Amino acid sequence: MIISSVHINSYKSVHKLKLPLDSNVTVLIGPNESGKTNILKSIEHFKPTCDLSVEHTCQFSSYYQECKPPQISLELTKFTREDQAKLGKIYEGFKSAESILIRREGPSNKDYKLQTDSKVISIGDINPIFEHLPKILYFESIQVLKDRIDIDSLHSKSNDTKTERNLLTVGGVEDIDLIFEDSTRGRRIAEEASREITKRIREVWTQEPSLEIKLRVNGNLLYIDFSDATRVYDTPKTRSRGFLWYLSFYINFIAATNEAKVNEYLFLFDEPGMHLHPSGQKDLTSLLEQLSIKNQLIYTTHSPFMINREHPERVRVVQKDPEGTKVDSEAYRDNWRPLRESIGLTVGDLFFFHSKSLVLDLPERKQNRFKKNK
Repeated sequence: MIISSVHINSYKSVHKLKLPLDSNVTVLIGPNESGKTNILKSIEHFKPTCDLSVEHTCQFSSYYQECKPPQISLELTKFTREDQAKLGKIYEGFKSAESILIRREGPSNKDYKLQTDSKVISIGDINPIFEHLPKILYFESIQVLKDRIDIDSLHSKSNDTKTERNLLTVGGVEDIDLIFEDSTRGRRIAEEASREITKRIREVWTQEPSLEIKLRVNGNLLYIDFSDATRVYDTPKTRSRGFLWYLSFYINFIAATNEAKVNEYLFLFDEPGMHLHPSGQKDLTSLLEQLSIKNQLIYTTHSPFMINREHPERVRVVQKDPEGTKVDSEAYRDNWRPLRESIGLTVGDLFFFHSKSLVLDLPERKQNRFKKNK
């Protein structure tokens, strides 16, 4: 199954909004303070593990005057037979429904209702259903790679060492102890992992084709070094913030999704790649395409370089007016006029970004004819 749309009622800057989602990638683009992050946060607050209270209620809505929390709904479609069989054991309507809306109306696990066609029922305990729904994961920041880490920290499996553990997973290291082994086998495992990680990163990072990642073990410490065309090995802290973010993003999500089932996750990213060069943002866009093969993604951005021009239907322009946050799902119309206006992009802003430009000075007679033909 996939999440086909999100319905938000009275959440922070959002008064009332229906957001259609792409089955792969949905891009929310717009200026600061337009409400992009609020949309992501509202989706996260659909989960029973997240608090939903009057503190989140839109202050210019009737809900705020009535001291009611927001309402967040997800519409589910494209059920597989396996989905229908599992969910049908919880609620009979899942067996035949083409789409089902699940609405959260309050802070309790019992404040969920299920709607199919015109029928609305109270679910009771939502947890059995949530075990089969796409898992919603919201990411505001990524834990960047450290220069070195000791074996005890890796074994602790804390969130603080997640990126380093996932780096070893991407390198094919299944047993952490083996890479720390003071033997030919341990050194060979470290070398093979270094080659595999280097190969994987080069496939998705076009900025430096000579990039090489080297894992070195000294006693109980694992060192992570980088080399490029200069052939000098440096530690992660010497690299750019953009590259470190990109590398950490890649290894975390490749490790997380390699064994995931199709549509097991809905990933929410707030401003990914904001520290990247435009070429790096294009690399990131390609990487997000790979991640979306198995899972849905929603991300916010200010950058036109984070848009895949082959899929204009995925872009949602987010704007805010006196009535709250609004979404335009046809950002591509009139040569991307809604998008250009929302981020203040003009032709003059892009004038020097092309090696060749053509400027026409039409005679007045031709200008008038051109205006009439428009």
